[in-house]
Amino acid sequence: MKLQQGDSLGAYRVLERIGRGGMATVYRAYHPALDRYVAIKVLPDFFADDPDYRERFQQEARSVARLKHPNILEVFDFGSEDGIAYLVLELVEGGTLADRLGKPMDLRDAIDVLEQLAGALDHAHQHGILHRDVKPSNILIRKDGTPVLGDFGLAKMADSIRRLTGSGTVMGTPEYMSPEQGADEPVGPTSDIYSLAIVAYEMLTGRVPFQGDTPVATMLSHVTKNMPPVYELRGELSAHVEQVLRRGMAKRPEERFRTAAEFVVALKPAVWPARLAETVAQPSTSRRVLAARTPVVLVVDDGEANRELIEACLAGVDCRVATAADGFSALKALQASLPDLVLLDVQMPGMDGYEVCRRIKSNPASRLLPVVMITSLDDTSDRVRALEAGADDYMTKPVDRVELVARVTSALRLKGVYDSLDGAEQV
Repeated sequence: MKLQQGDSLGAYRVLERIGRGGMATVYRAYHPALDRYVAIKVLPDFFADDPDYRERFQQEARSVARLKHPNILEVFDFGSEDGIAYLVLELVEGGTLADRLGKPMDLRDAIDVLEQLAGALDHAHQHGILHRDVKPSNILIRKDGTPVLGDFGLAKMADSIRRLTGSGTVMGTPEYMSPEQGADEPVGPTSDIYSLAIVAYEMLTGRVPFQGDTPVATMLSHVTKNMPPVYELRGELSAHVEQVLRRGMAKRPEERFRTAAEFVVALKPAVWPARLAETVAQPSTSRRVLAARTPVVLVVDDGEANRELIEACLAGVDCRVATAADGFSALKALQASLPDLVLLDVQMPGMDGYEVCRRIKSNPASRLLPVVMITSLDDTSDRVRALEAGADDYMTKPVDRVELVARVTSALRLKGVYDSLDGAEQV
């Protein structure tokens, strides 16, 4: 059923059609009582008419509605009325990532977007939900520039239709589809990570790595061809960038990164040195001042012995160590003066390290401050939670002195690179 301007659907008044795809038609609508503009995604008629489809739609809609993350498109409501099955979604009017591609993105902008998308994917994966169709046109951009991942669950609904009807069509978008998805084999979180790596490649080079004359040829190229070298398309990108992207797009799922956050964390240091090459020929006073300043490392741990141990381990590192005994003291210290690195314990009274990290990363003034979690927790779920909170690295106690020194030195070096870039751009 086609909706017209002025039609009502539940409590919503339809204003205009704003999009149409293979699985849904999207309308701009208004909720008078809430004074809220929304997007309503209307699904094919059989989702409302057929009991099997309707049940699958309701199950998937409930699952997606439970996802609460700043970079996941919010589902406000869903239902079926007069033969119409629909989802009520956050209205995002800043276009999509696809609108901004076609040429390579600024490296830091690309990493910033990828980091937020990785958090969204990992959050969904932790709740047992796969996206199955990660691509630029499904990444919407809010007016403030925040990327949000939409269409969670739609690919799974489409796949359910295919299996119920016996259709041989594989659901997804060939350019961004993992080899296992193209072969109609079981998919998992690493399938979404593969697609995110494809998106990263396109953001960094301006083109997708695999294309064919037909959708089938494109799907086959994911299996039979190697990723084209990135330096051929953007000479400033390092060999390390290539290695990270190749691992993200590994043909075998078990050879890829375990989480989306791990992929982006690995990509960060690979990209920053390349970005520095753009400005190294133009040294500035700001950069010289930054280089001359002794970096500050803030150690946050409620155990005095732990703080003293870390401070002793860093005695040979060219840095000044400051300490805080709890999360509140750490945040207060950050308000007074930003350090260059935070070494953050997780299990602290009052406010744990995850919350401290989230507050650091949500503050525009400290968003780019590197944070290394140091904790006795060593489960994969703990690592994922730390990375989701925004941590740049993760170490387990008891701390190995050599490893600590190496990681702190590396983090400070990268922070210096980043500060140099900012200094150069402000001249």
